[in-house]
Amino acid sequence: MSATCPQCTAPDQSVLMAHALADTTAPLDDSTRALLYPPPEPQPAPAEPSTGAIVLFVLAAVFGLLGVLSQLRDDEDLSGYDSAYQLGYHVGPFILPAVLLVIGLIVWTVSRSRHRRAVERGLPEQRALWQRHLHVWQAGWLCRRCQVAFFPDASIRPDFPASPAIPVEQFPLWVMTAAERAFAGQGQA
Repeated sequence: MSATCPQCTAPDQSVLMAHALADTTAPLDDSTRALLYPPPEPQPAPAEPSTGAIVLFVLAAVFGLLGVLSQLRDDEDLSGYDSAYQLGYHVGPFILPAVLLVIGLIVWTVSRSRHRRAVERGLPEQRALWQRHLHVWQAGWLCRRCQVAFFPDASIRPDFPASPAIPVEQFPLWVMTAAERAFAGQGQA
C-alpha cells in the first residue's frame, strides 16, 4: 500500500501515520512524534468535592478546633455535677462539628453521584467523536522526505478529496477539522 506525497510527488517515502510512529529503523524525533500521535481516548474527569462540601468541612474543622481548645483551657471543677452534665459538658463542643462533617459528607456524596451520572451521559458522545478523529488519523500519511502529512484521495471516505501537504505542526488540527467535515450530520464513523 502506497500513496504519493502531494509535495514531492514521490511514493517511496510515504508511510501510514501508525507505521511512521512504530518504525524503529528510521525513528522520528520526539517533537515530530508528539505532533503525530493519535488523538487521546477521552477519560472521565475525577469528581472534586463541591464548594458546599468544602465549606462544611472547613466549618467542622474550625468548630472542632475551638472545641479542643475549650477542653484544653477548661479548669472548672465538675465533680459536684452529675455524670450526664459532665458528659454533655465535655462532648457538647464536638456535636456541631460532627453534624457539619456528616452533612458535608452527604453533600459530597450527592455531588459525586451527580457528576458520575453527567459523565456517563456525555461519555458515549465523547467516545463517538474520538472514534471519528481516530478514523481520520488512521487514514493519514507521512512523507519522510518532505516531513509533511497528507490524506490521499478517498482515504477517509470514498467521496473525500485528497488533502494538500500538511505541515506536521498543523496535523492535529487537520485531523479534527477533517473529522468534522467527513462525518458532519452522521452519528458515527
